[in-house]
Amino acid sequence: MSGLKVRQLKTKIRSVFENGIDRVGIKDTDPQKEVKILSRCLAAFGVYAATGCSHEEASASVWDGGDDNGIDAAFFDQAEKQVVLVQSKWIQSGSGEPEARDIGVFIDGITDLIEANWDAFGDRLQQKAEAISNSLMIPGVTIKILLVSTGASQIALHGTAKVNKFLTELNDGEDEALASFEVMGMREVFDGLANQAKTGKIDLNATLLDWSRVSHPHKAYFGIIDGAQLKSWWIEHGKRIVSKNIRYSLGDTDVNAQIKATATGQPELFWYFNNGITLIAEDTSRAPTAAASRSSGVFELKGASIVNGAQTVSTLAKVDDDSALGSVKVSVRIVLLKDAPESFGSDVTRTNNLQNRVEGRDFVAHDPEQNRIKGEMSLDGIDYQFHRSDDFVPSDVACDLTEVTTALACASPDAAHAVAAKTGLGRFYNDLSKAPYKAIFNPNTTGARAFNSVRVLRAVDQWILEKKSQAPKRSGYAWGLLIHGNRTLASAVFDRLAPSTIELPIPDFDPEYSKRVNEACEWAYLKMLEILEKEFPNKALAVLFKNVGSCRAIQAELKR
Repeated sequence: MSGLKVRQLKTKIRSVFENGIDRVGIKDTDPQKEVKILSRCLAAFGVYAATGCSHEEASASVWDGGDDNGIDAAFFDQAEKQVVLVQSKWIQSGSGEPEARDIGVFIDGITDLIEANWDAFGDRLQQKAEAISNSLMIPGVTIKILLVSTGASQIALHGTAKVNKFLTELNDGEDEALASFEVMGMREVFDGLANQAKTGKIDLNATLLDWSRVSHPHKAYFGIIDGAQLKSWWIEHGKRIVSKNIRYSLGDTDVNAQIKATATGQPELFWYFNNGITLIAEDTSRAPTAAASRSSGVFELKGASIVNGAQTVSTLAKVDDDSALGSVKVSVRIVLLKDAPESFGSDVTRTNNLQNRVEGRDFVAHDPEQNRIKGEMSLDGIDYQFHRSDDFVPSDVACDLTEVTTALACASPDAAHAVAAKTGLGRFYNDLSKAPYKAIFNPNTTGARAFNSVRVLRAVDQWILEKKSQAPKRSGYAWGLLIHGNRTLASAVFDRLAPSTIELPIPDFDPEYSKRVNEACEWAYLKMLEILEKEFPNKALAVLFKNVGSCRAIQAELKR
């Protein structure tokens, strides 16, 4: 039976992905030609299954070749803020599993990506490896490690040992896992390919409370649905439930963190705080039970797709407390397309996703401290933009909230603030009434301190940029410190300079500050390298510099 499935998969997977994959390193005379092509198609399928991207994007993500460092495909899903890394193996027999040795090479390759050791990849992959590494620098980005084969759905102990060790090290001390691991075997691949044609053709059952109907000009229903139902939808259908006409707005964002917090901590208030979801459906039928009542209605939605609210549904699916989800109430609109113009579904999808999302940082506009700081800077001819704006351009006489937040965080004597700046500025704006926001924006924060801190940080970033351009190789601690330790390095520079330096009136700021910053950078860099090699040997710097305890330990060593 396994052999039959392999033959069926062979035809299907080649028809879907083969035309888009790179055949580099595969010669027509190669006796393993077909197996290599099928393995690359399998890698493309892994990306497609994990992200819901197009077949073309999945095929283009394949790296497989002699210089791939164990990584057969890599894809950055910007919407989900997730990097998917795949190793694939086409097993002709349909049984067995990838070898532990190959899995070890795969994990080593992932480590090189995380540590920005781009030299470990072949010349043809240098730019791709750099692009993926850079995406891993984005706060909130997670890693999905996917092992896909036409063999077993589980791997033996020897194969999992290195994976588990890697995950333990990478996720150590994190509130939420930075990386996850999944195995797709014959069964998952076969089912995935067999079901992919169903995308966008989903039928859903929904119980709506306090529902009503709109008849003109186009038919629609609206009402309230509970979080438990939405979770069941996502668990059963995953991304296929989201309209293929839009990019998913998912991932570990500040908004999603607040959605989850409300669902678990204040489920009874969820309806008041959430915008709800909108679906389109080809048609619907309603169960005759209690047909005359609008208090509750059971509907079958045919050809349904979520066009707005994917963040809400996917985040609720991650809530473990099912009793809390039962208390979560969500507004829902269901727009029917059966008798509507042909383009109406696309119009509903497009217009429901044109709104500008309000971010936590937008609420700083109500903080009087921000207006005071802006006023103090303006007296010295400095334009401080704390409102979000797409047309802001930093200059010698202009800075914005992002720059000021990062600079003040690095200038803080508490290493935790520099770590927070590295892992995501959003956490500074989650609650403007307490730390970390109040720790850096308070009555003691003068306009001079804010802008002078920006000046110093810009000089540090410029030094790091030049140091990277002079690096003899892009690997090891000497390189990783520049990539992952930039904010902790900046914190050390602020500490090295006299604290009064950034408190000087803006016009009196040291005209030679760039020279002094460069000297402090060189000292801090060499000292930190010494500390890393002595106190933290063989550590993943990408993880170390996101750990408050480790950064405080480095900070203490620098003061000795």
